Amino acid sequence: MNIGKQLKLVREGHHILQKDLAQRAGLDKSYISKLERGLADPTFSTLTKIATAYNLSVPYLLNYGAEENFNLDIDAAIDALKTLKYNMVNVEINIKPL
Repeated sequence: MNIGKQLKLVREGHHILQKDLAQRAGLDKSYISKLERGLADPTFSTLTKIATAYNLSVPYLLNYGAEENFNLDIDAAIDALKTLKYNMVNVEINIKPL
């Protein structure tokens, strides 16, 4: 499952409309829609805002433990490392040349 489908699954499981999630997370409703449709890639900061809106951890939000890889740009990866340091979460980062 990709991130967009996962985000939609969690939102629908919580019976929350996109506009309500957007308001809770401090994001634009159209951005939530783009994320769910796979038209935009969330930064780790965005995932943190969405997870916080549900009172969940980011790993749970992303179906932690699933055999999936999520690509983040370098800024998002650095942001992720800073956040994960404080949440005591194990993370594996593979850097591949372009």
